[in-house]
Amino acid sequence: MKYSLDFQSPHDIIDFVKIVNNFEYDVDVVSGKKIVDAKSVVGVMALSKAGTIDVVVHTEDCGEFLDKIRPYLKQEKSA
Repeated sequence: MKYSLDFQSPHDIIDFVKIVNNFEYDVDVVSGKKIVDAKSVVGVMALSKAGTIDVVVHTEDCGEFLDKIRPYLKQEKSA
C-alpha cells in the first residue's frame, strides 16, 4: 500500500522513523526511482530533500501503522 508523505521538519522525520521501527513488517520510502528503508533516519532525511515522497507498506494489515503516521500523510493535512 502506498501513501504520500509530507514532513514539515527534520523532527517530523525522526518521529516518523521511530514509529516505523515499532512495526515488524517492511516499510520503504520512495521518491521517483529511489527507494530507502523507512527505518533509516539518514535514508529518509536524504530522500525527503527530493520533493515528493511516498511510503510503501509491505503488509495488508497496516491500520494501526496508518493511525500512528497520520500526521505525516499528505492527504490527511488540512488546508
